[in-house]
Amino acid sequence: MATQPMDNPSRPENELFSPRMKPNTPGKVNYGRTFLIGLAFLSSQTAWAYYNFMMPIVLREFLQDAQFYWLGTDTFVGLIMILDNVVAILMLPYFGVLSDHTKSKHGRRMPYIMIGCTFGAIAFSIIPQVKVLGLLFAVITFFNLSMAFYRSCSISLMPDLTDPKVRSTGNAIIQIMGGLSFILGMLGPIIMELFYDTSIPEGRTAARTGGFYYISIIMLIALVILYTTIKETPTGTKFLQVSNNNMSVDPTTLEFLGEIEDKKVTQHKKMDYLKLLFKSKDKSIIFLLMAIFASAFGFNAIETYYSSYATVFLGWSDAMASTALIMAPVSLFVFAVPAGKISDRLGRKRSFMIGLVGLSVCVEILHYTQSFEESAFIVSMIVIFCLGLFYALISVNAIVMVWQMAPDGQIGTYSGAYYLFTQTAAILSPVVMGLEFDLYIALYPENIAIFGEGYQYRMLFFFVLIWQIFAIILMFGVKKESESNKLDKEKIQEMQEKYAD
Repeated sequence: MATQPMDNPSRPENELFSPRMKPNTPGKVNYGRTFLIGLAFLSSQTAWAYYNFMMPIVLREFLQDAQFYWLGTDTFVGLIMILDNVVAILMLPYFGVLSDHTKSKHGRRMPYIMIGCTFGAIAFSIIPQVKVLGLLFAVITFFNLSMAFYRSCSISLMPDLTDPKVRSTGNAIIQIMGGLSFILGMLGPIIMELFYDTSIPEGRTAARTGGFYYISIIMLIALVILYTTIKETPTGTKFLQVSNNNMSVDPTTLEFLGEIEDKKVTQHKKMDYLKLLFKSKDKSIIFLLMAIFASAFGFNAIETYYSSYATVFLGWSDAMASTALIMAPVSLFVFAVPAGKISDRLGRKRSFMIGLVGLSVCVEILHYTQSFEESAFIVSMIVIFCLGLFYALISVNAIVMVWQMAPDGQIGTYSGAYYLFTQTAAILSPVVMGLEFDLYIALYPENIAIFGEGYQYRMLFFFVLIWQIFAIILMFGVKKESESNKLDKEKIQEMQEKYAD
């Protein structure tokens, strides 16, 4: 909507749009402020950590109690679990651009964070109370929309309030908050087991419900602390108003610079860059993107269905399953920097391949978890920790190799292709895996009868293994140089912060 122009905020007498926090020291990171800014990211990622772990379990039991048979249980679970990725692709860019144009007495990002986080926390607390399938789907959809409403803003807040020269360090702090978020989310089942007897159905239900409340409380506490400590520079006089132009704030002085007219740029059709990639004489980038897709396609299935495998087939409690899974973010947190150094020494392609091979070995060991009998839990924790180490070699190198292959002036284009391939993998993987589970149950009911409920979930690790092997094979088609002869470390850090999700 159109708005009335403001007075020039640079005049001393105009205090309406003056900074409400001390300016940054040029060239230095305000660590305390950056950790507080990270609470916006923490609020959303903590919810997603618990959601991705618990919802497949809850949905499976819900559908069984409702005698939902017209579509396979695991297929339906997969369809529900990809909803956040579909919403992300459709809505995140829109809300990101919208916030750039927002006039508000609370700044550009805070109104979206306040609204999205509040309604997200409320919807999250309602999920375990819903007993009707249609209503449950509506609440989950509302939760996903609420989270999408402020996710882009939670990511944008740090660069808004940080000197561009030190945003890489600021982004590292945000990533630490992301690791803390996953740990907080996985602690939910562990903490709830201290208060409820999860060996009986009533205790399990109460513990899971308590976990949703626990996450909602964390979200609201994070929001309150963020709101009371981080004061964005006002860009308007109302709570939320949308301008035709971008609102600009100096990231060092935090002064409001006014409305900046959007530059007119030539817009290409969304899929044009894919045509350019596939028409290129050098097919290395295509093989690389397909390898990244294959690896992500397999790994995303673990994120969705490991909790079902552990609780339904192995018979572990929710707390045991979350304790095992928490080893992955811990190892990623510890090994992220060393993984980068290993890549500098061995080369990115070789390190990426080592990560794929190591990940393959780990999932194959997990395939035989039940064979370790009484030691199964300890062995799983160790293997998942190692899995995190190898996954770090994949995650720190994937997009950097894509950037290395980008012609001059096309890094943004290649980054768009990278996210298209990874997000598509995240959307398709849970559904395909769910279909395979349901197909196995239909074709081999005798195996379920012999080996017990949940036996189909052992296919999960074979599925992941096959796709990692496929990724390894595709990497042999990557002939183009993907090392650091083209981009130095400073440039790579700049790209990581610019195109980080």
